[in-house]
Amino acid sequence: MTGWKTLIVCITFMVATSVQAEKQSAAPSMAWQDWPEVGEATLTWGWWTIYQSSLRAPSARYQAQSPHALVITYARDISDDRLMKATNDQWAHLGFSDAQRARWQTDLKEAWGDIAEGDRLAFVRHNDKGVFHYQPEGQDWRTTLVVDETELADAFLAIWLSENTDYPDHRRALLGDKS
Repeated sequence: MTGWKTLIVCITFMVATSVQAEKQSAAPSMAWQDWPEVGEATLTWGWWTIYQSSLRAPSARYQAQSPHALVITYARDISDDRLMKATNDQWAHLGFSDAQRARWQTDLKEAWGDIAEGDRLAFVRHNDKGVFHYQPEGQDWRTTLVVDETELADAFLAIWLSENTDYPDHRRALLGDKS
């Protein structure tokens, strides 16, 4: 009987650990929080600080088609409408069509809401998708939107990382360029 009890305990343990591993892999990964920083930058408008941003990557080097995360900590309250308008304005500057921008704005409706000072927004680019995470000040991160369209994921990050960005100094700082 002892052999049977041991076998049953082993099988039970194997089933329990495989179910736990399956649950963990289904949840969006938060490993990006531990990635080293590539660079950081602060966006100011006149003498007002709008936000501080950092770019993270597993290798501490930015590579467009490799995983990376853009994390923004807001220094001011910004309404959802104002943030969406600023996003649209930057896409227009980058040359995206009216139709693309309209579709993407609809797609991003759930990515963020009104932002309060101290809140953080992160966009994590994986090989085949992007994931938005939002953290109200003093609370835990929560996943708000998974973006399966790589064109939208790339367009969102282009606001900061494109060579044609409206803020080239900000881009250089995010990419870790000290010059």
